[in-house]
Amino acid sequence: MSDLTTTRRRDYDLLRVASMAAVVYLHTAAASLQTMENGALWQFSNLFASLGTAAVPIFFMLSGALLLRSPRTGDWVFMLRRRLPRVLVPGLFWAGLVILGTWGLKGGDAAFQMLVHLPNTTVLTPYWFLYALVPMYLLSPLLKRLADGMEESHWRYLLGLWGVLTLGLQSVAYLTPEPWKFFFLENGTLNVSAIGGYLGYFFLGAYLDRLERLPPRWTLWLAVGADWAIITLGTWYFTARTGMYGQQFLDYRGIFAAILSAGLFLLARSYFGSGRGSGRVLTALAGCSFGVYLAHPFAIKAVELVLGEVSGIPGQVLIWLLALAGSIFGVMAVQSVKPLCFLVTGQSFASACRESNLFSLFNQKKRNN
Repeated sequence: MSDLTTTRRRDYDLLRVASMAAVVYLHTAAASLQTMENGALWQFSNLFASLGTAAVPIFFMLSGALLLRSPRTGDWVFMLRRRLPRVLVPGLFWAGLVILGTWGLKGGDAAFQMLVHLPNTTVLTPYWFLYALVPMYLLSPLLKRLADGMEESHWRYLLGLWGVLTLGLQSVAYLTPEPWKFFFLENGTLNVSAIGGYLGYFFLGAYLDRLERLPPRWTLWLAVGADWAIITLGTWYFTARTGMYGQQFLDYRGIFAAILSAGLFLLARSYFGSGRGSGRVLTALAGCSFGVYLAHPFAIKAVELVLGEVSGIPGQVLIWLLALAGSIFGVMAVQSVKPLCFLVTGQSFASACRESNLFSLFNQKKRNN
């Protein structure tokens, strides 16, 4: 969100835009990954979906890095009045839009059931992200005080607990045959998987943001490349073995997704974190990322309806690019309408005019002239 830092960071904006594009690809390729009938398409989808696994964890990490660095995060009144509505209001708007659409297509009973289950069941699969993000925002004033008071050893202990008792046990359980897998599944009362384990990414982003000395780039590239290969091959192995899309290596609460996400986060810092600004285009795209996350399921469906039957790798890539471009342009257009800007995207109209709507692009061109 724009109030988290007064100076945009090129590395974080690049991560935000790359993750935005990856999320759109993940949901574009989802249907292709359910069956291996088209081998080439499945292998292509698996390769890039495996890399895209890092997208959502990186979004959580960016939230942690920015929120726990901002002095305003310690003010719970500011959080409730300014920050939380930026996530909650657009989330409720898009959920309401889905419920209204369900009413029109399936009738009032189906829409009513969706409404009454809204607090515990997401109306669209991608919106589960909000159910984890909102509690993080609510806890952020307390987490800020905790983070500011922790020494290096406390950070390592906290992330170590998360790494072993959440990521580690989950990964081992996935790869262990029955009945032994139950030995590694933590009891619901004893587990430390706060907010389903996603809070660990929040702290991981804040910790990596504070690192002054980064690992060598060759080490990061090796870790990312090896982990990407393991996820890709592991997913192929379990899918081919069971006939069902195997997600054992893709789980965000597993060690493989965490290593990939952390490696890409640090690579972005290493190459682009030297204090350079984001530039006009990158700033505009980054400012659209949350809106695109919310709007892209509708864009994918619209593109599929317009194109009709398309097949193969070129067809998938075409749908992805059109859905991504359509989402970005649509969000920019909505952010250019003052009454809709905050309601639909969670961004203030003034901020959008500076950064990410059509007026911002026009004003920049005018200044350049």
